[in-house]
Amino acid sequence: MSMEAKDYVARLRAEESDPGREEALRRDRVVRRRKIALAVGAGVLLLGGFGYWLSDVTGERPPYEPFGAQTLHEELWPLEWPYTSDMPFRNSPASGWVEGADGIYVPVPFATGGLSAQEMTAVLEDVKTLLVETNVSEDVLAGAEPTAALALLDPRGGDEAVRKDLVTRFDPEEAYLDESGVRSRGTMTYEVSATGEMTVHADYAFVYPLVWARGHEVIPDVPEVSRIAVRRQMTVTAKGGKLVLGAYASEVANHDCAAPKDGYLHPLSAEGRWKAGRSGKGPRVTLADLYDEKRVLPSGPGHCVTPTGT
Repeated sequence: MSMEAKDYVARLRAEESDPGREEALRRDRVVRRRKIALAVGAGVLLLGGFGYWLSDVTGERPPYEPFGAQTLHEELWPLEWPYTSDMPFRNSPASGWVEGADGIYVPVPFATGGLSAQEMTAVLEDVKTLLVETNVSEDVLAGAEPTAALALLDPRGGDEAVRKDLVTRFDPEEAYLDESGVRSRGTMTYEVSATGEMTVHADYAFVYPLVWARGHEVIPDVPEVSRIAVRRQMTVTAKGGKLVLGAYASEVANHDCAAPKDGYLHPLSAEGRWKAGRSGKGPRVTLADLYDEKRVLPSGPGHCVTPTGT
């Protein structure tokens, strides 16, 4: 065994001193690197081919179309994805607003200009009733006529186009209000002239979560909710027990600006909002601008805008 060990050591020493040994090792390294490079290249080609096949089969996914929605909590969904009945006010400042008529606050007046506090309160309550009956009443939202509101208005005062624009209604065959209800927020102020004439300024926004009457499920058994935001800035004057409309401006967001003027507001789905934004139908406004309480609307009724969100 000792002779064999000596022979083995002698052979190793002979190989180390062989002038062709380094060249053989170099060639071996080159061959191994080529094999690794070929293997990596084949893997890249395989993945690339799979990716090409996948994109060819599925096409480019629109930003409004959820993927893996059931594995991701809706609170974390991107802004472009649809709203649902599970979280109808997701990503909306209106989620913290008061529901319905409770969001329309009447200021406490002080007697002035020859008017008592009770008389002034009656006018302010009439203005609130006008806002409630034209923007919050469930019957009116579902298509009924706003008879209670019209009874408060002086039929001889105000622009007819403005009188028609005062009312928010939806076609129940297209969409109906989600059970979470309307959200409202705004301000009401007043002033009394030296002659005892009381004028009220109202600036209110209303946000409506609407469920489509015919499907639009985002995931199984979870319908899509489309929100419409309406803002109204108006001045009314009390005369002879009636309200006379004065300065007026309104804005509707996420309504189909190309829809026929049939007395209803027509919501845009997430897909519809994205397509409307690409087609340029209606001026675009950001979510921040839409909820900017200091923003003064352009004068006149029915300004329709396409928002980045509601």
